Formats: sequence, structure tokens, C-alpha cells
Amino acid sequence: MTLTAAQVALRAGKLTASRIACLMSGDAQKILELWEQMIGERAEEDLSLVWPVQLGEVTEPLNLRWFELKFFPLSRFGDVVTHPRYAWAACTLDAWCSQLQCPVEVKHNNGWEPMEVIVERYQPQMQWQMEITGAKSCALSVILGAREPLVEFVNAEPKYQTEMIARGRQFMDHVEERTRPVDLPTIPPPVDATKLYDMTGKNEWASSAGVWLDTWQAAHDHDDAAAILKSLVPADAKKAHGHGVRITRDKVGRLSLREGAE
Repeated sequence: MTLTAAQVALRAGKLTASRIACLMSGDAQKILELWEQMIGERAEEDLSLVWPVQLGEVTEPLNLRWFELKFFPLSRFGDVVTHPRYAWAACTLDAWCSQLQCPVEVKHNNGWEPMEVIVERYQPQMQWQMEITGAKSCALSVILGAREPLVEFVNAEPKYQTEMIARGRQFMDHVEERTRPVDLPTIPPPVDATKLYDMTGKNEWASSAGVWLDTWQAAHDHDDAAAILKSLVPADAKKAHGHGVRITRDKVGRLSLREGAE
């Protein structure tokens, strides 16, 4: 929802969940813009005419109410929470689920993207909320187009969160010292590789699976034959050829197998 004056005051000068993603992606332009905002040289972007943002704002209360109807009661709507150890780190909760002891983040998506892509996009935001609140998981409730919200539970990733804190501290040092931030390499968001997927209905999967099954033995035989041919090349040979293939040795001793006698 639109931030109140009280929320804005509590968030002032702090690195919040909506700001942390660019530090993890290493987006130099966005990092520079964030730095300029936090030192007072750039106004925050006006989102009042950005349709996806406004749509998400309007549907947020419904999304949260639906979560309560389907799961558990919620509380702490819009609470601004500061990290227990780092005063410069904060997050604004959409809501909190006491029964699950986790933040609840709600989004409205166009419905054209797979849920795993959406989860990946919001991983930095959710991991930041978990780091600040001490939660072990975060619930992400997403309205896909006009469909009923789909809820995913994302687990905390301590190593990723440690890197977030390190980058956040480094960035805030640049803010305090008014020195331009340095370029940062991309840190991919954590992947929850625990799900099982049945790909039976995927045409591209079926086509590629058929090709692989038809050719895997031939590919295996091909690799074995290449290894045997290279093992037969004399140690002092610059080139060996015969029966339609040739093997050449480069200046550092690497053997290259090609078709043809020359």
C-alpha cells in the first residue's frame, strides 16, 4: 500500500527490502541511482502512473484477506521493522503470520510467467525480510492475472543473507562517506531445488527426449572411439590419418580429431 508519513519517516536513511535487489544483481545503473537517492541528489521514482504498481496496490488488501481465509489470521500490516543488529537495515511488512512465524509478501502478476520465475525475482526482497525478522521462511502470495492467488513458501538461505548484509554495509559506507559505489558482481538468487515436475505434457521436452533416447548409444560409442583413436597416435606424431579421419597435434601437445585425410 502507499506508505504513510509515519512509515516514510521510519524508513528514512535505511536500506529496505525493495532497495536491496540491485545490490545482489550488480546492476550498476540502479545502484548508482539508489545511492543518489539516499544522499539526497535524486528524488525517488514517482510510481503513481505506473499501472502494475497501482494494480498491485489495489489488489493487496484482497490478496491478504484471501490468505487469511485460506490459511491463518495475519497481523502487523505495514509494520516497518529494523534489523536487531544493524540500524541501517529495515523492511516494511505486507503482513505477518504468527502461526507460521513468517512474513507474508503479496504480489499481482500478469499471469504470463511461470511461478518459479516470479519467486526468483522476489528472492532478494524475501530473503531481506527473513534476515531482518529472523524468520526461517517467507510466504509469497501471487495473483496471476485474474486467477486465485497462488502461495509459495520460500526458505531462508543464510549464505545468501550473509552476502546481502556485507553488500548492504559496504553500500551504506558509500552513502555515509558520499563516495560513489563500486561495481559488484552478480550473485544469483538461491534456488529451491526440492520440487518434482512431470514434463509429460511438454512437446519440446518430448521431442528432445526422443532424440536423446535414439542417439545416446551412438554418442557414447562416438566418444569411446575418439578416445581409442587418440590413444593410438604415436608420441612423436604431428599428424596421423587413415580411413577418413585425421588427428593433429598442436604446439602444446593437444590432439584434435577431424573428418578427412588431409
